[in-house]
Amino acid sequence: MKVWKKSALVLLSGLLISAGSTVPKAAHAAGEQVEVWISTSDPNSEPAVGLSPSARLTRIGDKNFSSNSGNADVTITVNENQRYQQMDGFGVSMTDASAWLMNYKLDNNKRAEVMERLFGSSGIGLSLLRQPIGSSDFAWAAYTYADAPNDTSLSQFSIDRDKAYILPMVKAAMAKNPNIKVMGSPWSAPAWMKYSNTLNGGKLRAEHYGTYANYFKKYIEAYQAEGVPIYAVTLQNEPMYEPSHYPSMGMNIQDQTGFIGDYLGPTLRNAGMNTKIIAFDHNYLDWNFPNQVITNLKNAGKGSYVSGSAFHHYDSGDGSQMTSIHNNHPDKEVWFTEGGFGNWNDPQNGTSSGFDNMINEFINITRNWSKSIITWNAALDQKDGPALLAPNNSNKGMLTIRNSDNRNDAPENNVTYHKQYYLLGHFSKFVVPNAYRIDSNTGSEVKNVAFRNPDGSKVVVAYNSSSAQRNVKIQWGSQSFTVTIPGKSVMTYKWNGTVS
Repeated sequence: MKVWKKSALVLLSGLLISAGSTVPKAAHAAGEQVEVWISTSDPNSEPAVGLSPSARLTRIGDKNFSSNSGNADVTITVNENQRYQQMDGFGVSMTDASAWLMNYKLDNNKRAEVMERLFGSSGIGLSLLRQPIGSSDFAWAAYTYADAPNDTSLSQFSIDRDKAYILPMVKAAMAKNPNIKVMGSPWSAPAWMKYSNTLNGGKLRAEHYGTYANYFKKYIEAYQAEGVPIYAVTLQNEPMYEPSHYPSMGMNIQDQTGFIGDYLGPTLRNAGMNTKIIAFDHNYLDWNFPNQVITNLKNAGKGSYVSGSAFHHYDSGDGSQMTSIHNNHPDKEVWFTEGGFGNWNDPQNGTSSGFDNMINEFINITRNWSKSIITWNAALDQKDGPALLAPNNSNKGMLTIRNSDNRNDAPENNVTYHKQYYLLGHFSKFVVPNAYRIDSNTGSEVKNVAFRNPDGSKVVVAYNSSSAQRNVKIQWGSQSFTVTIPGKSVMTYKWNGTVS
């Protein structure tokens, strides 16, 4: 594991003292105050949420560092001089389904409240959006931005379909958090560009590689014109999976290598665009796919076109595969771009299994070099839609927004926040974009991950997987504090100051 060690720096600055001004005091570790926030699993009191009503990202009594905080069952030592990846942040996907629900099933006041809770500073401050380029499986209809057959000049390219409610909801999120980065991922090229001549499955025709690269460029330009810069694009959502019941497209290693190196990379570069190009966007266990794409591009002298690789969690991988690709390509970045939750991994079955799965994953993802955690739909209705999939398909959004009638003129204002909202909030509310993950030891029973924000504040997320409480000491330089973590609970600790 590659680690960057921070050099010791001595900063000398002169302070100009004017009337009414004061010289700020240096921050010291001794006695530093620590915010403590908690969520505790409770699968029975309100199964749809699965957390204790009194411990849902709830701030409890602060702690203070001291030179001797006593004994503990577990000691977590935080070393901010060892840095790992720099974070882009945490987020969701504002799918067609999610945006429609937020736009039409909430009135203005309720929508403003939801946006603040998701993206605002008093909420959980989500800072990433992964947006489908065209439709995904969670949409009212299947579409792309160039559905006119054989329009090779893309003269009829249009994002008008997104302007009704998707772009307005993206912009509303950006208004709450101006630091949001937007990533784009296609589920399919336009049908006429594919051998299958359908959106659902099939591969891109060789003669349309250049056309499709231009399609990406036009998408980036169109969103930029709407005031939504595109930070990054992935080539294809889940390129190894071609379902026949919603938009999809197969791409293999050779396809992605050629498309990036010979078409998309040069097209964006020649247009002066700095949008990152990310390979793969699929499951952990197939990590050699992006590993080989990046290797091939480097061997061809085209490695600068690809920024890294993206992963999903829909297999038995544990996230360590992201460390494997980082070790092979430490100059490239890693993102976790889609993690859906539903009945299969967050069941309402009277146990804490969903809680354990979710928080364990979030810690593993960040401890394995990922710059992001992006869950899937920001919101779905009570029937797991609107979707091209069948109703009651077992997917759950970060929120459930009730939709009794599919009407776009009848707000219902009924919102449930699921545990993924609160548990991801243990990270997103405290760890801001451009923070670094820093070193901390972790164990099998009490797991943790630590970060240092650009302003110097430190954040530790610690999870007690045991059913019994555990006393935990957080050691930071010569100072520490001790805290009791209840069974099946996660805590976030945040503090400022300079290590001593």
